[in-house]
Amino acid sequence: MVIARFIPEIRAIGKLLAKKGIRYAQISGEIKARDAQVAAFQNDPGVTVFVGQIATAGLGITLTAASTMVFYSMDYSMSNYEQTRARIHRVGQRQPCTYIHLVAKDTVDEKVLQALRDKAKLAKALVDDYWDGRNPFNT
Repeated sequence: MVIARFIPEIRAIGKLLAKKGIRYAQISGEIKARDAQVAAFQNDPGVTVFVGQIATAGLGITLTAASTMVFYSMDYSMSNYEQTRARIHRVGQRQPCTYIHLVAKDTVDEKVLQALRDKAKLAKALVDDYWDGRNPFNT
C-alpha cells in the first residue's frame, strides 16, 4: 500500500505501476468508484498494490489485504496520519503491520515527519498527565 498527499503523486505512482504491469487499486479525490477499488484490492489476488491519497483513503475503509504501508508523502495532520495507518491495522488483520516513510534528508518531508512526531509526543504527554491526575485542563 502506497500513500501520498497530492494527486499528481498518485498519478505518477499509478503510471509507474502500470508500466511495470502491476495491477493496482486507487483512491484519490478524482476517483468516484471508491467502493469498487477497495473491493478489488481486498478480494482480487491479482491486485497487489493499493495507492491512496491521504485525505481520501484515510477514513472509513478497511484495507487488511495489506500489511505494509509506504508513505510516499504526508501532510501535517496527525489525525490524517493516524487514521491512514489504521486502514491496515484493524480487526481482521492477520499480519504484523509495517510502516515505511520515504523521507530524504533536508527536505520538507523531513520537516513534516518531525512535526508529526512532535504532535505525537505532545498528545502522549497530555494523555499521560490526564491519567496521572495532573489534567492540564483543570485550572
